[in-house]
Amino acid sequence: MFETLESRQMLSHSPVVPPLPPTPTSTDIADFALVTSDLATIQADRGLVHADAGIVEAAVKVARTTAEVTTAQSALTAAIATAKPLLQADRATIQVDKVAVHGAEQNVVVAMKAAFATTGVTTAQAALAATIATAKPLFQADRAAIQTVYKADEPAVDAAEHQLRVDTHNGAAASVIAADQAALTASTTKLSNDLIAPKAQLATDEAPVEAARLAVQAAIKADPGVVAAQASLTTAKTNLTTANAQLATDEAPVEAARLAVQAAIKADPGVVAAQASLTTAKTNLTAAKAQFQTDLTKYIADLKAGI
Repeated sequence: MFETLESRQMLSHSPVVPPLPPTPTSTDIADFALVTSDLATIQADRGLVHADAGIVEAAVKVARTTAEVTTAQSALTAAIATAKPLLQADRATIQVDKVAVHGAEQNVVVAMKAAFATTGVTTAQAALAATIATAKPLFQADRAAIQTVYKADEPAVDAAEHQLRVDTHNGAAASVIAADQAALTASTTKLSNDLIAPKAQLATDEAPVEAARLAVQAAIKADPGVVAAQASLTTAKTNLTTANAQLATDEAPVEAARLAVQAAIKADPGVVAAQASLTTAKTNLTAAKAQFQTDLTKYIADLKAGI
């Protein structure tokens, strides 16, 4: 809530500085002095962050005793007391509604199984079986026609792809590559065009079967037992949604009261001042770390260069 964990994290990870060489140059000495000074600044800023984090925690404890916060806490206590029986009732209703939904779902399954024995569904299933029997030889012919096209056209596509790979690998002239690509495009286009008619015929022959399947599904859904079971399931789901919404409504005042307590603490002058000081300390620490990294990078570079 008040960033104390983040503040503690900022206090970890001590950096490592390479030692001076046996015969340091004046640049090495100056660089090392800067880096050492940066480390001292970081250490001091870490101490300030740690101290300010403790001050924030102390300020929060003090704020909890102020009139504003105790008033907000009293309001929270009252909101919880008011909501408690409502929330208990809401959760009980939700549990009942969940059971009702589960039972309604099972009833739908039972009703669908029973529907398969009705005249409407058995008639639709018989029509589907007859449609499949009629379509089966048509499907076989359609797929054979499609396979014939692949056998006729794919060798040209494969040959064009192979030639393009070979010429590309051998570094052939751009005009040769362009011709290969044109041949590949022509062969793939021919394959696509030749497949249009047999694929369209297959889709045409499949349509009556799909229509018959949909007719079976429609007959099941239209069965009075299934209709009644689905209606009961819809009602049970609606009741559960309503119960969940009521729970959220009854929880809202408690959550609002909790937020009011947090807001009252954050608005306390002592907490505001402590947080501002902590923010400044953290900003300074971040800047000190950045400066250290800049100076350390230069120091290491100068060591490598022997300056």
